[in-house]
Amino acid sequence: MTRRAGIRTIAFAGILAVLFPGVSGAADGSSPSPQGDSSGPGATTAMVASAVYPGLGQLLNGTEYKAAIVCVVETFLVAGLVVEDRRARNSLRLYKQTSDERYYDEYSKHFDNRQTLIWWAAVAALYGLVDAYVDAHLAGFDDSAAPHVESSFGGDGAGGGEFRVGLTFRF
Repeated sequence: MTRRAGIRTIAFAGILAVLFPGVSGAADGSSPSPQGDSSGPGATTAMVASAVYPGLGQLLNGTEYKAAIVCVVETFLVAGLVVEDRRARNSLRLYKQTSDERYYDEYSKHFDNRQTLIWWAAVAALYGLVDAYVDAHLAGFDDSAAPHVESSFGGDGAGGGEFRVGLTFRF
C-alpha cells in the first residue's frame, strides 16, 4: 500500500468513527446502538452508512450476504456508467472532429445507455438505503409470533394422495 492510499484509508476510518461513534461499541460496556438496542445500529445510522459506502448499512445490520450483493451491484452499475460516459464523450469528440454520422450514432447509443444506467444506479442506491433502514428497525423483532405456512403431502402409495396447506398464527 502506498503512503497516499494509507492516508486515505486512515482518513476514511476517521470519518466513519466521527459519523458513527456508537457503532463500534463503548469502552464502558454500554450498548453500541444510539437507540439502546444491543441488536444493531440505529436505523438512521445504518441508512447513512449505506449512503456513505454501498452495503455498509447492511454490514452494520449483520446481513453480510446482502451487503456483498448491494456493494457488487452498485459498483457494477457505477463502473458501467463511467465506461458509457467515456464512450459517449469519445464518440462526440470524434463526431465533432470528423462530422461522420457513424460517430454520432455511437454517441446516441452510449448516451442512452448512460442515462439508463443512471436510473438503475439510483434505484439500486435507494434500495440499499431503504433496506438498511428497515433491517435496522426490524433488528429486535421477535419473528416467532409471525404467521407460518406449513404444507404436507401424504399418500397411500397407490397413486392417490392428499396435499395440505395450513397457516399458523402464534399469540
